[in-house]
Formats: sequence, structure tokens, C-alpha cells
Amino acid sequence: MDNLHKQFINSLNNKLKDNPEIADEIDISELISEVTPDAVRLIKASLLESSAEMLRERRELFDGFSQRNNERWAKGFDSLEILIVTCTEAGEDVNNSYRNEAVEEQNLVFDLVVSLHARACQISQEILCLMKSGFADAAHARWRALHEVNVTAKFIAKHGQECAERFHFHDVVDSYDGMREHRKYEDRLNEKAPEQQVIDECKAEYESLIQHYGKKFSGHYGWAAYLFPEHNRVGFGAIEKDVQLDHMRPYYKWASLNIHSGSKGTRNRLGLNEATEDILLVGQSNSGMADPAHATAISLGQITCTILTLHPTIDHIVLMNIICDFQDQVGEDFLAIAKMNS
Repeated sequence: MDNLHKQFINSLNNKLKDNPEIADEIDISELISEVTPDAVRLIKASLLESSAEMLRERRELFDGFSQRNNERWAKGFDSLEILIVTCTEAGEDVNNSYRNEAVEEQNLVFDLVVSLHARACQISQEILCLMKSGFADAAHARWRALHEVNVTAKFIAKHGQECAERFHFHDVVDSYDGMREHRKYEDRLNEKAPEQQVIDECKAEYESLIQHYGKKFSGHYGWAAYLFPEHNRVGFGAIEKDVQLDHMRPYYKWASLNIHSGSKGTRNRLGLNEATEDILLVGQSNSGMADPAHATAISLGQITCTILTLHPTIDHIVLMNIICDFQDQVGEDFLAIAKMNS
């Protein structure tokens, strides 16, 4: 990897060996700047020349691995996909059946919970794709997002229209914060921030909302702050506890390791839980699928039951029981496969 560097040092040493008196006259930085463009051009051209063959071989390896991985976890992947399709169709049916009524009643709870459910279905499909491709740790990280969506939907459904209204308008807070950050770093980003008039208009709307809802509304979870008057700053943990999903906190923190750059997340990988030696994982692995799969099944099942209970009927009760059976089956199938190969 440092061949060019070694060649440069050798050439420099040879030059100084014959002419030691010029040592103080040589500007090393300038010399490097002079030779670097030619080296970049030559090596880049060489890489591009071999890129077609390199990509072909890489894609063959990727496809071959994915096929073997899907063969190993086939029963589990099928169970999870059946659940995802069932939950997606349930959400579609609820939306089609009650959307007009919700619009007439200006039922913002319905609109937001259904929208969050749609997002949960999409995230679940992303998780399945990641697992099929051999990325259990990335799938686990995406489950963290799914859990947050599930908790938020349950919280809004529990606390009703005012909570939904605050959540809806909190978009302005996020937009204003984003605009200010963009303006702060636009030169270093080399990307212009929104025009000052746009920022000022958003600021006026922001200040109006803060005046209406209170100073705490400006926080990251400020839309929920009014329900926690004893908290100086509301975090996700308070919302999680309110809907009795705080028992998932250990799993949430575990999944967070795959998002943040901490020591434990760097050293402990789901994709290496069957490894017999110390290796650095830089690509696919067929290990570690059970935990993100079962967690996904549970969270997706929960948020689907949340939208079904917005309009409880016998049909919805039956469907909720079926979903519970499916999510249990997902856990059993993945666990059985994991034990078979452990």
C-alpha cells in the first residue's frame, strides 16, 4: 500500500547521497505536491481499467453468498415476509375503510398513526432485505428505528388529538433547527442554505408555536413535553415508559451499538457470533439473523395492532390474534435455524 511512498523516499535519499549540500534547500511538501498528481492519474487509470472485471467478480461473490444465505434462513425469511405482507395489507385496509371518515372528523390521530404504520412496514421490508443480503447488524440498527416508530404511534394513539396536533406541528421546530444548522455550515458544506426570507418565515412560525405551546416545545421531543411536567427535558425513554415498552430498553441500547461508534459496538458484531477466530467483518455474514428478525416481528405486530384498535371490530380482533401467532412463528423459525447451525 505504501509502495509509492517507499519509492519516493529511496529516490530522495539517493539524490541527497550524491548532493548532501542541497538538503536544506529541498521543500518536501512542494516536492510531494509536484509528484502526487501524476501518481493519482496513473493509479486511477489502472483501477478504472480493471474495474469491470473487479465488479463482475465481486457481484458474483455477492450473489452466490446471498443465495446460500437465503437457503439457510429460508423458513425464517418466509415467515417474516408473510407477517410483513399481512401487516401491510391490514394497514391498507384500515386506511381505505376509514380515511374518508377521518377526514370529515379531522381526526389527526388516525392520519398520523396510519402514516407511522406505513413507515413501519417500509422499514420492516428494509430489514428483511438487509438480512437476506447478509447484514444482520445493519438490520438490527434499522429495527431501532422501527421500535421508535412503534412507540411514537402507540403514544399518539393513547393521548389523542392534542398530542397528534403537537406532533404534527413539531415539524416546524425540526425544519427551523435544520435551516439554522445548514446556514451555520453552508460555506464548509459548499451548499447554500435556504434564502434568509425562507428562514425568517420559518422562524416566525416557530416562535408562534413556542408562544402557543410553551418553551419546552422546542426540545427534540417537545411535542410530548406537556404530558411530563416534572421533566425538564423529555427524552425517548419517557415516551417509551409511558406506553409500557420500556422493557425493550436493553434491546434498544443493544441495537444502538450498531449506529454509534462506541467501543462495544466496534468489538461485538451479530455477524460474528458464529466466528471461531478473531476477524474484522467488512462485508456479508450469514450469522446473527434471529434477534433482528424476531424484534422486527414484535414491533411490526404491535404497531399493526395499534391501528387495528383505532376501529375495533370482530374482524380486527381476529386479525390481531393471527398477527400474534405469526410473530411468534417468526421467532421460533429463526431460533430453530440458529440452533441447528450453532
